[in-house]
Amino acid sequence: MLAELYGKIIKDHRVRKGLKQEELAAKAHVSRAVVSRLEQGKPQAVQSDTIERLLGALEVDAAVGQPLREDARKLARLEHEKRLYQQRVRHLRLAVELAANDLEAYAKINKARERVELWRRKNSCSPFYIERWSQLLALPPRKIAKEMSSFGEWEDALFQNSPWSWAWT
Repeated sequence: MLAELYGKIIKDHRVRKGLKQEELAAKAHVSRAVVSRLEQGKPQAVQSDTIERLLGALEVDAAVGQPLREDARKLARLEHEKRLYQQRVRHLRLAVELAANDLEAYAKINKARERVELWRRKNSCSPFYIERWSQLLALPPRKIAKEMSSFGEWEDALFQNSPWSWAWT
């Protein structure tokens, strides 16, 4: 889907800049065949970093263009799913770290508790999240790790309101 969506944008900007496919391909470190397939809109899987390199070589923001409303919704949904996936991965990695080393885990847990307390003092987060994270952070490190790897239905919401964000910023 991304290939079809961005293929036209890439071709338009390449032509505007007076670049040949070979020149753009060399600048973006991809093959000319990839550029050709994208521009023709041929449905073949293309990694998003390939599209990003092509757009970067053209000095074009990925948000350029006015995709169809349905395409924009699909793209927004994919971007949202990507962010959720990244949040899950970050939390799972953190859970592994918490389970691996109790001394380091307690320092990290205390910092997370401070963040939750700040939410409470400033009333900057839903009482539900404050209470749920307070309960989780009261557990021993390995139990926190286990809970973080199996939140269930509230997983995405808890990860969006996470006291661990300092750990990967």
